[in-house]
Amino acid sequence: MSAPALLRKGWCPGALRPMQTGDGLLVRLRPTGGILSFEAARAIAECARQFGNGLIDLTTRANLQLRGLTQMTLGPLAERLSEQGLIDGDPAAEAVRNVIASPLAGLDASACLDIRPAVAALEKRLTDDPSLHRLPARFLFLIDDGGGLPLGDVDADVRFDAVSTTDGPRFVVSLAGHDETVCVCASWAVPEVAAAIAEAFLSLGGGAKAPQRVRDLSRPLCAHWAEIFARREAAAAESGAFSLGVPPQEQSAGLRRVKRTAPGAEELLGTHSFGAGCRVGAAAPFGRLTAGDLDRLAGIAARSGARDLRVTPWRAILVTGLSESSAQALLAGLSETDLILDPVDARLLASACPGAPACASATMASRRDATRLAPLLRRMACDGPVLHVSGCAKGCGQSRPAPITLVGNAGCYDLVRDATARDVPVAAGLSLNAVEVLLRRLLENPAEKLVVGAR
Repeated sequence: MSAPALLRKGWCPGALRPMQTGDGLLVRLRPTGGILSFEAARAIAECARQFGNGLIDLTTRANLQLRGLTQMTLGPLAERLSEQGLIDGDPAAEAVRNVIASPLAGLDASACLDIRPAVAALEKRLTDDPSLHRLPARFLFLIDDGGGLPLGDVDADVRFDAVSTTDGPRFVVSLAGHDETVCVCASWAVPEVAAAIAEAFLSLGGGAKAPQRVRDLSRPLCAHWAEIFARREAAAAESGAFSLGVPPQEQSAGLRRVKRTAPGAEELLGTHSFGAGCRVGAAAPFGRLTAGDLDRLAGIAARSGARDLRVTPWRAILVTGLSESSAQALLAGLSETDLILDPVDARLLASACPGAPACASATMASRRDATRLAPLLRRMACDGPVLHVSGCAKGCGQSRPAPITLVGNAGCYDLVRDATARDVPVAAGLSLNAVEVLLRRLLENPAEKLVVGAR
């Protein structure tokens, strides 16, 4: 396979459309359902070492990113990834294959059903249907199996949340920004429902500034989607091609998606009983792990008789299919890595974008500074990360508000309260030392009002 000819600057790269960053080219891998064999994981680690700078990022879409590549290494990288089935046939198909699934799909006894067939079928529809290749690269589908690790915090455009009914498992379908159910469908109907919603989204876009996400639409999508769905349903009924198990007109008005809280660190990390065996969770500090750590994780897991690796949207990797003794052996082996195994590790209280020098837009070393500041946050009671450190005002690393956000600005930090990196700061031009002093003040008195421009 020849080297990819397309280089993109901006967001949403792929393996075939790399993105230029401050530390070289970046490629993104989208393993189906976040599931990795040990062989594939070790191949990714080898690729990161041989063709990049040895650094791997875990994303909030359960993807992996290899950094520090060059134009000369793209071709050999693509060939190696192709051998492992980790690369798509063309850049257009790769760009739209954005489906996130419950990390323990097919293994979780508490789930409503095994969603792996639905995930594979939806990915196939997205890649095989050229009309869907016009979807923006940020457009995200989500399939939640209703099991023990909910995807409630994932910012998806179209959600398929499994529920149990008297007629068997069904998916409650909802759209970003809308709590109401727009459809209830059977598992096998997921690709057709998704395609109809995508068609409606594309028809409402258009123009030079076409929306990238459902939330960006100026017109409601629900009613328009229902019209398209009804036309498809009528045409399908006439041809006998298919018939949806629960068409829109027969929806139960009272059936709504149940909002389920995303799992906390204590539910993800360390050892957990799981069916007849155990699983082990390990987090990457600020989403970053080395090729050596991934290789060691996959190697020890394979020797321990584990089943596979599951990449999660919480920047953690789960090792499944372990016995209790092998789980303890795995934890002991990983103690020599930088992976986070303890749910009370202070680094889990902070998040950070790649920062300088990895990102050309950043003026601050976000992850280095987050590591230094994290221990200060232990005294601040908060459910989830307390601090987000952004290397610049774009805020690519986190779109949701955080209790405290530091924003790199010309070699200093601005501080934002209960908002995002793009919002107005309450203090500006802070050195890292000044940030530490200010954080201590805020921890002593969380209600303290800061003056804009304070140094």
